[in-house]
Amino acid sequence: MTTASANGVTAALVDYAHTLRYEDVPPEVLERTKQMLLDFLGVAYGGLRVGESSEPVIRGTLDLAAGAEGGSVVVGRPERLPAHYAALLNATFAHSMDFDDTHREAVIHIGTPLFATLLALAGERDVSGRDFLAAAVAGYDVTGKVGKAHGGEVHARGFHPTATTGVFGCAAAGARLLGCTPEQTANALGLNVSQAAGSTQFLENGSWNKRFHTGLAAHNAIISLAMARRGYLGATSPLEGRHGYFALYANGADASRSLDGLGSEFEVMNTAVKPYPCCRYSHAAIDAVSDIARAESLAPQDIERIDVTMGETGYGLVADPPDAKREPSNVVEGQFSVYFAAAASAGPGGYAWDAYDRLRDPDVLRLMQRTNVTLDASFGAGMQSAVAVYAADGRVHERFVPFPKGEPENPMTWDEMQAKFTEWSVPVIGASRASQVIDQVASLESLASMRDFAANLGA
Repeated sequence: MTTASANGVTAALVDYAHTLRYEDVPPEVLERTKQMLLDFLGVAYGGLRVGESSEPVIRGTLDLAAGAEGGSVVVGRPERLPAHYAALLNATFAHSMDFDDTHREAVIHIGTPLFATLLALAGERDVSGRDFLAAAVAGYDVTGKVGKAHGGEVHARGFHPTATTGVFGCAAAGARLLGCTPEQTANALGLNVSQAAGSTQFLENGSWNKRFHTGLAAHNAIISLAMARRGYLGATSPLEGRHGYFALYANGADASRSLDGLGSEFEVMNTAVKPYPCCRYSHAAIDAVSDIARAESLAPQDIERIDVTMGETGYGLVADPPDAKREPSNVVEGQFSVYFAAAASAGPGGYAWDAYDRLRDPDVLRLMQRTNVTLDASFGAGMQSAVAVYAADGRVHERFVPFPKGEPENPMTWDEMQAKFTEWSVPVIGASRASQVIDQVASLESLASMRDFAANLGA
């Protein structure tokens, strides 16, 4: 009995990844996938440039590579590395600002490990733009469908599903790109269940583990594919099995829900783009405070108190425990503090990367101590927040943000996404090449080979 025939849910996802045709993907889904690719590249350049963890991970990876050469590009760098090492670096860069795409129901960053995997594999062989896009759509669906089936259960057990769930989507999409057989793909996913890792312990000290999770997901997916292509046998039923992913990581959530809407509801369309470089659950509060400060011409010193109400998943990530979250000491702690997000949003210019320069700013410190966060269980895992800003003149300004900017219901425009890409890519590759990349992404389906596109991303 082969691995492929022994699976149920896994087999259906493997079959989908293999049989999805480019021609069957709606045009708006292809356009959205191209937008997500551009967003991934922009935040990868940004993470390379400003992420304090980038230099150590570059040096460590080059130590591991020990002079090995390959055909895969490292964005903004001169190296050409074996695919798994290039994917490790590119995915780590792209998550280093916590500025990459998010899927609300799955509570996952899908694009970062997925595109890092596909670009690394495409750099070593001739893959058309159409094949690349179809593989990416399939990868978004596998990760997103599995993620929707488990919802917040993976986080509740202390895992980071961008890594633990993401590795399955990366391997499924990578297998399609490589032309693997269904049996090889099933074996790769069978190996993935022993590779799924990513603890949220990083929240305790603002460590860099979370950034590394995404790199490892892409790296490990490529490792599993290399082994499976050579006939290495993976576990059967890695998702739905008795000791499979859902049983161990998701408190026994119903794995069969991973097939809901498969082939008709495309998960890239349910994925958001971030306008702010921090945990997505703080974005509604940022939108609200920024809007109030702008509309009412309030400076930080004009504000006496900020009240934020949010749902259970967000509260656990960015609001609890309050004493620690009110005193972030480094970038990662700031990225996961809604107290900091609200306080920094009241300052000039709103919330951008330079907000982290104000971690010790007296006005920000004062407002963090005067920001209160309330849990509303009815919000569930939603991204919404209700905010009240109490001004020094006695007025109270309130906003309810059901969908923060960048959600599918409140999307960023293509012009806004190009501006985000340009802001972070131009300092690394220059304005001319950044413009070329935008044009190439916009017409990706016309590219005969992704190899030249990938080559244009390096130094």
